[in-house]
Amino acid sequence: MNSFSNHEDSLFDLTAQIQLACCEQAVLTPQSVRKALDEALVGMTATELAHQILTLPRKSETYTRHILHADPKGRFTIVALVWEKGQASPVHAHFTWCAYKVLNGVLSESHFEWDRSAQQARLTGEVERPSGQSVCGHAGLELIHQLGNRQEQPAVSIHVYGMDSDRIGTHVNRLLVCDHHA
Repeated sequence: MNSFSNHEDSLFDLTAQIQLACCEQAVLTPQSVRKALDEALVGMTATELAHQILTLPRKSETYTRHILHADPKGRFTIVALVWEKGQASPVHAHFTWCAYKVLNGVLSESHFEWDRSAQQARLTGEVERPSGQSVCGHAGLELIHQLGNRQEQPAVSIHVYGMDSDRIGTHVNRLLVCDHHA
């Protein structure tokens, strides 16, 4: 966490709040983690952290992940995602609970509904997520979405997944076949 020395206190506070959330009833964890993101990452703290994250190396072909904290007990991982213009996630649900907050820029979030008979996700709508907005969800097919950056400026978001850091790249997103027509 040396790159984030100016923000160790806010990340420590966020981590402590998430650790407490992991001790609650599992059904409450995503909402409690979202609340922790909203309380710990506000104002200048969020702005300065986003600017510091933007100084880290980035990929040109896809969004970039930077692990900010890995819980030693493997209960959660805090990840910063940097999105350049035109970069997007695949359409996905999650194998675990998750929460995220936009720190910089605007993310577009497309929502999908699972069509059991067609065995694919169908687009149901889109929403813009400006800096300061947060979202959370449980594992499963209730929250199927795609995130992306359609703006000129890079976007930065902080994501927390109920997963150990070694499996972040392979066990978080449940990729789905989709029909992009609403």
